[in-house]
Amino acid sequence: MVIPVVGASPQDAPAPAAVKEFHSYFWWGIFLILVSMAVLQVVAGDGFGMFFTLILAAIVYYMVSDSCANMSMYCLLVFGLISGFESLFGVLTLFSVVGGRSSSTTLITGKDATSVTYETQVKIHPLFDSSQGSKYNIQSALLVALPVVMLLSALLSWWSFRAYPNSLFSEFDEASTIYFLSDLANFAAINKPQHLGFLSRRLYCHVV
Repeated sequence: MVIPVVGASPQDAPAPAAVKEFHSYFWWGIFLILVSMAVLQVVAGDGFGMFFTLILAAIVYYMVSDSCANMSMYCLLVFGLISGFESLFGVLTLFSVVGGRSSSTTLITGKDATSVTYETQVKIHPLFDSSQGSKYNIQSALLVALPVVMLLSALLSWWSFRAYPNSLFSEFDEASTIYFLSDLANFAAINKPQHLGFLSRRLYCHVV
């Protein structure tokens, strides 16, 4: 017995000429910025951030390489959503330190046979402070740059996504309907009439 399959979709449309010939320059710029940020994150001691930034750079390279051969609407949608959320989180983090970054130090100030006394010192420094060294200021610069770069990436994804002549979701709905009707016709032609009675009852119950 043949069962109709729902949800099949056609192949992704290739990138439009505008994306290949014009948008790609901006995408390569985003790629270089992400790689530069990853290098700075290594200097700043942010290994996890460097790893995540390199993943984003690899995704951009995958999409843009070979004249945007792998830049599908699905990739643009996912990358744009990731960049948008990262931009939001970056803005929230930046707002939390815009008044100054704090650091704490705990010292043992007293000790005897029965107790130990600790003292915690909390120091607040401006977001950019030359007295704290280059590593501190690179970290602050990355806190500012991250939401900006992620916002630009999200906007670029939206721009390239809009350059496609067709809508991703409307194409998906039309394709799903066509494939479902085609499989349903094959199901009706191949299977026995008694199976069609069962199918008609199921469809009737679903509609009612």
